[in-house]
Amino acid sequence: MKRLIGFIGHFFSPDLPTDLILFNIITIIGFLGGIIAIPFNAINGTSPALTGVIAIAIVMDGICIYMANYRNRLKNSTIAVCFVVGVGLFPIMFFLTGGINSGMVCWLSMGIVFVFMLLDGMDFVFMLLTDVAIIVGCYVISYYHPDYVIDLDSRQSVFFDVVQSLLISAFAIGSIIKFQKSIYVGLYKQASINNDDLLEKTLQAKKAEKVAQIATEAKSNFLANMSHEIRTPINTIMGMDEMILRETSEKVVEEYALDIKTASQNLLSLINDILDITKIESGKMGVVNGEYQFMSLMHDVLNNVTIRAKEKNLDVRLNIASDIPSDMIGDDVRIRQILTNIITNAVKYTREGYIEISASCKRNFDNTADLYFAVKDTGIGIKPEDIKRMFESFERLEENRNRNIEGAGLGMTITQNLLKMMGSNLEVESEYGKGSTFSFVITQEIVNNENIGDFEQKLKQLTSNYEYSTSFEAPNAKFLVVDDNTMNRKVFVALLKESRVNIEEASSGAECLSKIQREHYDMIFLDHMMPGMDGVETFKAMATLENNKCMRTPVIALTANAIAGARERYLTMGFHGFLSKPIVPAQLEKTIRDFLPEDLLEYHETNRTDEARKNRARQVELPEIEGVDWDYALLHFPETKMVFQTAVDFYEAIDYEKEQVASYYNEIDGNFPLEDYRIKVHAIKSMANTIGATSLGGFAKILEYAARDNRLDRIKSLTPVLLEEMDIMKQRLSVLYSEVEKPKLEDMDELFALLEMVKMAIRGQDSEQADNMIKQVMSYSYPTELQPKIDHLNLHILNLEYDEALQDIDELQK
Repeated sequence: MKRLIGFIGHFFSPDLPTDLILFNIITIIGFLGGIIAIPFNAINGTSPALTGVIAIAIVMDGICIYMANYRNRLKNSTIAVCFVVGVGLFPIMFFLTGGINSGMVCWLSMGIVFVFMLLDGMDFVFMLLTDVAIIVGCYVISYYHPDYVIDLDSRQSVFFDVVQSLLISAFAIGSIIKFQKSIYVGLYKQASINNDDLLEKTLQAKKAEKVAQIATEAKSNFLANMSHEIRTPINTIMGMDEMILRETSEKVVEEYALDIKTASQNLLSLINDILDITKIESGKMGVVNGEYQFMSLMHDVLNNVTIRAKEKNLDVRLNIASDIPSDMIGDDVRIRQILTNIITNAVKYTREGYIEISASCKRNFDNTADLYFAVKDTGIGIKPEDIKRMFESFERLEENRNRNIEGAGLGMTITQNLLKMMGSNLEVESEYGKGSTFSFVITQEIVNNENIGDFEQKLKQLTSNYEYSTSFEAPNAKFLVVDDNTMNRKVFVALLKESRVNIEEASSGAECLSKIQREHYDMIFLDHMMPGMDGVETFKAMATLENNKCMRTPVIALTANAIAGARERYLTMGFHGFLSKPIVPAQLEKTIRDFLPEDLLEYHETNRTDEARKNRARQVELPEIEGVDWDYALLHFPETKMVFQTAVDFYEAIDYEKEQVASYYNEIDGNFPLEDYRIKVHAIKSMANTIGATSLGGFAKILEYAARDNRLDRIKSLTPVLLEEMDIMKQRLSVLYSEVEKPKLEDMDELFALLEMVKMAIRGQDSEQADNMIKQVMSYSYPTELQPKIDHLNLHILNLEYDEALQDIDELQK
């Protein structure tokens, strides 16, 4: 019994490979079946040749069992058994044992089962086809040549042959099935155990994940709330500090105030970094692509960082390739943030020498470009073992050595995370004590294949706009500016204030058509995107308008969509010229000089010296406001006073614009007015860019394109964020009001009288008088419950919505 158990354990142990156990089951049963068949055949008096063949098969099985179990030749042994049995043994047995009138049906069936169980791949295909061919061949030969088949001697012989064949083959197949079942049962039990363990571990992991998520959300919410709470007093501190800097004449106080300004700016920068980290950790920060101009992006980046470099007497070297495409699609806001972080970091850790900023590109066949950026410095360098640490949050390298350098160690962490969102990575090469090079590559889609050309020359042209001064006057000229946005019209009028041009305004295409039937204008500036009749439709209607007194008047298209080929498209439509918004003063002047008749122009030399320009620029000091780039705004205004007033106008218009966007957004599940929505966010983009709020403008631009492309999913997800950003921007711009404290209006009868005068001006269609009277109303401050209604009335009058304004006045007078 022990030997039997040992035998079974040796050849059928569960530890053996499954293929080997199957092989042993089949060959050992075949081996034993052959031994049993020899005496049966002797009793039945079968041919000695058959006995010889069976003996050879027994020997062959024994050899293969040995080779497979003791010489590790399983595959060779398997093929040998299948071949010897299927090709050699079974055909001979078929013809020597009565053909179809015997137990050969069982043996042939078992031969095919062996092939299925033991072989794989091409070996299986070859042997299966061979077995099938041999079986078919045997039956065909026996059918057409029955004389080739040796019949068994008697019916008893047939009986014994069929019984032994059936039992041996059934026992072999049953053993295989039993073994397979034991395997399946074992696997099922193990899988059940594993599933139970997995389920328990999954539940534990989910609990741990939930706890971690709650902790992360709690931390993120705390940091976000803390950052927002701290931001308000910081803005107040910065605003009050700005007032001290303007009004103090004491040198010591001024130095203290400048220290406060520097410290508060550093603190505000830290708060912004913390907010970015929390957004990244919570998955709320993503990459939002839109069209941008490479020159504009680099101009903004360099404006932000070169001043700090010059303060440290560092040389800023530019190595910008001329073959970079001028317009591309990408997240320019994040690219600007990445470059600013890297360059600022280089400036902070470089005491002397230079900062080299490089950019190049490689164009691909799929209309994309791989942009390569590198920032090299001659700073303190980084030790090789510290390079990985610099990407960890709140990690600062060599604290003792760099204790005088501001920062919390978040800039590089944010930069690396942003680049990973863009499918890139920040590479660092550094030699300790000699400097570092930070580089990355991002892929951008090309919108305009035109190259940027000479970067430094174009940068000088942009910078020259800061010193713009009108070189002509045209007091006898009369212009008409058509734009549905009040702020845009006010900016246009302010830009031409020094030229003494007479300018009339129209808020719609219909009003424009009405005016040109009554008056002649020397130039018409027509905005493209307006609700109702847009600029192009208005221009076409002008051509067929009866009593049009401006048939030969130059019409200049205005648009904030200064994309590639825009000028050519407008000229093809018949417009005489094209100006992109925000309007650059020098371009506006050139357009006027190109199209206004010479007899209306009065030229004069600009006699403002550099000192005079500086004095003019100091007329209004612009406070530091997060998210607003005053340098960018000054590209489009000749003086800071205009920038200040335009920013105030934008501040006053934000609530109205936000209300309009929200009203369209609330109709998104019904008959959603996509075109009106697109025009509105287009206007917000234009207004925000005009005052230098480029991040808000870029966000509005994304939604404008989403409306253009009918991307309702993007509109639904991003509109609430735009509304929130507008609220934040209004809060930031509120510092502009800190220097003017309006007197409170105590006598309500005076308010009612002013409102009545506003009402009379509206009913008399005297828009100028209505504007003057509402300015008097707005010169006072009012109780908390009344102030929002007054502001609402002001917005309606600014936007020439007189029916709504009359309703507001009636409610106020109740």
